[in-house]
Amino acid sequence: MSINISATVSKKVNIESDTVEYVQDTNSIFFLNNVKIASDNINVSAREAIYDNESEIISVFGFPSVITSGKKGTKFKGTAEKIIIFSDEKVHLLGNASMSYENINISSNKIVFNPQSGSLISEE
Repeated sequence: MSINISATVSKKVNIESDTVEYVQDTNSIFFLNNVKIASDNINVSAREAIYDNESEIISVFGFPSVITSGKKGTKFKGTAEKIIIFSDEKVHLLGNASMSYENINISSNKIVFNPQSGSLISEE
């Protein structure tokens, strides 16, 4: 099953999973099992994801959740217990996080990454 989400700030994001469930009370969409998220800049694979329609934030869960580049000519790969994707596609990797980008390898509890600019910040 596949759903396209158009956030107001970013370009379209395609999310696929085995099961999709809409919860009206929280205005959220749950994606369960074999989750694959794709946009112009990133690709993510995980066990589950939640799209919060109010905040336009995608929270991805499952260890490891993996993020890779979706843009030609840019190579990065990261893993974490949880990945948060904001509507502008800035990404937070949380819990046992690691990221490799060009010649840089970072491991930390929290990594903030901007796939458009390549900026990386490690926080404990």
